[in-house]
Amino acid sequence: MPFRFSYVCDLLQRLEDNINRGARTGLRSNTEIIREWFERHRPVLLYRDDHDAAALLSTLLPEKRSDRVYLIREKRLQSIVGRALGLGRCRIAQLGRWEKAGSGVDLADCAEAILKETPNPVSPTHQDVTVEEIDGILHSIASVCRFSSPAVRRSLGSSSAATQLDDDREDALGNLYRRLSARDAKWLTRLILKNYEPVVLDPQVICYNYHPLLPAILKVQDDFAVAGAILRRLNRERTVTGPPAGRAELAKYLKPSLGIKVGRQPWFKGRSIKHCLDMSHGRMSCEEKMDGEYCQIHIDLSKGPRNCIQIFSKSGKDSTEDRAALHDSIRKSLKLGEPSCPIRKGCILEGELVVYSDKDGKILDFHKIRKHVSRSGSFLGIDKDSQRHPWEHLLIVYYDVLMVDDESLLAARQSERFRRLKELVTVVQGRSALVERVIIDCDTRSAASDLRRAFASCITARKEGLVLKPDDPYFDFDSSRRPYSCCAIKLKKEYIGSFGEIGDFAVVGARYDAVKAKTYSIPNLQWTHFYVGCLENKDEVQRWKRQPRFIVTNVVELNATQLKEFITSVNPVSVPDSENDTISLRVDPGVDNGKRPSVIFPEPPVFDLRCFSFDKQGNTGFWSPRFPMVSKIHCDRTYHDGISFSELQEMAAKERDTTLPEDSQELLGWIAALEGADPRGIAVDAVSQLTTTSTSTVRPGLMTPSPTRSAGSQRALLSPTSPMTDAVPRLLFPSPTSRQTHSLAEAVIPAAPLITPPTSSDVQPEPAQHNNTLQRPVIPTETLQPPEEDAVIQRKRPSPPESPSQKSQIERQSKLQKRGDDHQTPESAPTSRSPNSRRRSPPSSPTQQPQREPLINIGEGSSRRNTTNTAPTPPPQLVSMNSMYEPSLSYSVDHEQPRPSAFSKSFHGTGTLTKRPQHQSETSSSCPAVIPSSNNPTTAAGADTIPLERRCRYRPETCLVSTYSFLLSPCIANYLWVTEDLLGCHGVTDFHRDPRDWTHAQPSTCDGNNTQKEGLSGERGERKRKKKVVLVDSRRKEATDAFLRQIQEAELKKGDGRRREYVPVFDWRVLEELQKEEDGGEPGGGGGGNGRERERFNMKSKQGIWRRHWVGLA
Repeated sequence: MPFRFSYVCDLLQRLEDNINRGARTGLRSNTEIIREWFERHRPVLLYRDDHDAAALLSTLLPEKRSDRVYLIREKRLQSIVGRALGLGRCRIAQLGRWEKAGSGVDLADCAEAILKETPNPVSPTHQDVTVEEIDGILHSIASVCRFSSPAVRRSLGSSSAATQLDDDREDALGNLYRRLSARDAKWLTRLILKNYEPVVLDPQVICYNYHPLLPAILKVQDDFAVAGAILRRLNRERTVTGPPAGRAELAKYLKPSLGIKVGRQPWFKGRSIKHCLDMSHGRMSCEEKMDGEYCQIHIDLSKGPRNCIQIFSKSGKDSTEDRAALHDSIRKSLKLGEPSCPIRKGCILEGELVVYSDKDGKILDFHKIRKHVSRSGSFLGIDKDSQRHPWEHLLIVYYDVLMVDDESLLAARQSERFRRLKELVTVVQGRSALVERVIIDCDTRSAASDLRRAFASCITARKEGLVLKPDDPYFDFDSSRRPYSCCAIKLKKEYIGSFGEIGDFAVVGARYDAVKAKTYSIPNLQWTHFYVGCLENKDEVQRWKRQPRFIVTNVVELNATQLKEFITSVNPVSVPDSENDTISLRVDPGVDNGKRPSVIFPEPPVFDLRCFSFDKQGNTGFWSPRFPMVSKIHCDRTYHDGISFSELQEMAAKERDTTLPEDSQELLGWIAALEGADPRGIAVDAVSQLTTTSTSTVRPGLMTPSPTRSAGSQRALLSPTSPMTDAVPRLLFPSPTSRQTHSLAEAVIPAAPLITPPTSSDVQPEPAQHNNTLQRPVIPTETLQPPEEDAVIQRKRPSPPESPSQKSQIERQSKLQKRGDDHQTPESAPTSRSPNSRRRSPPSSPTQQPQREPLINIGEGSSRRNTTNTAPTPPPQLVSMNSMYEPSLSYSVDHEQPRPSAFSKSFHGTGTLTKRPQHQSETSSSCPAVIPSSNNPTTAAGADTIPLERRCRYRPETCLVSTYSFLLSPCIANYLWVTEDLLGCHGVTDFHRDPRDWTHAQPSTCDGNNTQKEGLSGERGERKRKKKVVLVDSRRKEATDAFLRQIQEAELKKGDGRRREYVPVFDWRVLEELQKEEDGGEPGGGGGGNGRERERFNMKSKQGIWRRHWVGLA
């Protein structure tokens, strides 16, 4: 049944009205408006078998249809509307008001104003415009555009029909405008332009409200038409009903399909080493991030060896024809058409496309790709590039496999998928490669140092960055999955602090964009895009006052706060471009697609820019900042203080230079800078760096202490004659000039002679009486074979002497270490192991002195991150120098544990893990575990009943936050900072979004053991109800009031089921203050300790933290 377009316009108009009433309440209210709209239309139309899901979803999310290109922008659409409505010269001028700076309207607003003055007549035979009709017209227009995908172009049919439609397509659009109301014509205009701004629809919210299973379906098969067909089939068969059980059940029916793009994993940005570790768990694959173009390669051997390749780009567009130069490399790497081809039916691979030079033996810069890859048959932006050389060709770097011969690998762990990938791919020099990677175990104490060194090595090798991938399935549909699981983390130096700042640039001009101006909500706005450049004749201007000649390098935008500050504090004088005679401006065709600024600033202000790297934009021929962002607006500087054009080119050349002197200390400098970039300027592993000591199995490159923590020992270990001096700089990711493509697969740390610590006063031998330190268990090498995995980094650092600077560092960390001592849990408390349970080491000299092990593992005192694994993390077991630490291996030689299953249980019922027997201890049998006393005065009531995996990261024995049942308002329920960081640090993994959930289930703070204990003590054995707490964003008053009304309508009852229950409501920022207080306070806080501490953390106290964020009762 057709769906009226006016229904969609009802939703869009309500969202725009809501934003205009108050932008601060828009996010929460938008979600609620979308939910109500779908609930109103779902019973009547959306669940009908004849409903076209693809048409509706394409209308609501037009930007997702990257396969459709209309080649219709504002200018052309204005003429179409003018002719369709029969407008005269004056009315056409009124329709073009959107071009005038400061008008505050776009073309859609102008079209609405025209039709409000002279509405379209309504004929007796008038038919409503439907979503299906609009979708069909737009699809037909896209099918005659050569920039659309091949599938869209093939859907048109004969060439005669294409010629006929090409002549009539503007009339088809004009006919729609003659049948629509003023409001609907506005939204049709924005639909054609694929931009609904200022309304922004979240695809996740739209798809979930359409059907709860639709987001999961689109992950596996990212096509609206295919996903709609799957939903109709499931509804007819009634095989899957809905969440939560439906998501796991749906996995049995979903698998990738050849020819349909698979969605990508969620990606997060790592803001520091600590931030990356907070989002990580277990083994992480640390891969080099290639500076190329994403490729999802589908191989379908049923089409024959010559036509079996299909390539999708990141946007989802079919780019098989454009990347024809890559096909030969793919055929050779997979042995397509050969008897030894490892593929029988087909496969789906992921990789990155780059350009390789046989002459230089390295991967070339990103801008070289446009010479080898066309865009719908045209090579764009190559007018000022060099010609393609015979020694340059495309190379594919594989890093994942999603399906092999009808076997879906989406449920397989990352380590298993990479193993399968290595079996499929044959590395061909200069044509194909496997991504470089190392494995870092985030559960070890050296994880921060390992990741910091890998990242610093990547920076010094002039790489783009790192990608951290957990050993998880590609997708996990389980609703109770761990936070940040199945997510990749991008780590670039520009994401951290101010590492990407490059200098001051002159703002020489600006232009106005009507659509962008509507997103700022600033009246009479004149500028939205700013042209920044550098002086070409800086010396002449400073010496002889010559006319400044600027070369425009980039066009940047400001956020709303920066733009208001610029208008208020700077507000430079501007003149039209045609009247400018003060400065000379050079704007190359490749800058902003050849658009010139509409106004020029005779006295250019100054912006401080930061960027990711340097690049040569198309049709420019010079280096310019890549993805520039404005970090500061200077009011006290002039363009004379900015960098010159020659300085910018020198800076870019130096940035691209990978050759370093042999005595370069750049690696150590970056390690120190990364330590200082952690929160509060203190490295996350600062304490362990100062307390660990070396063993006799140290290798070069793995014993470098922190440059800022142990300067004395650093000088001793990194002397000019030390072998480490040459080994350190390129340990993990070699320089591109020396790297061989066939060895890109894995970084193997070379073996080297043992290093004897210097016999100076800097490192003193430890006395022999230290025999009560922690010992690691022995794993005989003859009983365990080294796993066939990548080398994991395991090392110990030599203990540096306590210099005065280091003593102050230790004092700053003493509170954290004391907290770790006081809060030892039974599984994490230090125990005295048997002297025989030492880690096996290579043979050493008989006279060698025994080395002391660390006194305490700071990381075991309280969990650094959330984890669903209730078992304690065992120490690393080093079998050989290049072995992989497997967390699942048992300590005992007689009872070996199997490796973790390579599949998620949410996909296959057989994917189970073998658990350790209950009688088997995690520590040595000769060492009893330390049991905390039940009468510990610092333990709050009820804290001892909290499971270990749900205890607070900062106050595991006293914090009661995890014993509360939280209800989050919609505006913060999707805010990861609240749900995964603030709540997660207190051990809260579950929360509610709908107040009706409280009426269906009453969670308990006691498990089965505690309930039994209460029954034995004579108390009532029934389960204790959790204390309910509501968190809202009090700054969004309208949204908060609407949410509180929902709670009132839920009619919550007390335990007896008769009396109304009132629930306290707090602002979510109370979690930030609790985190800050617990992290920075004394170890006794958080509910225990002295009376003053208890008052501060008590929810009912008038002087407490909670009271300051009190909102009311619901």
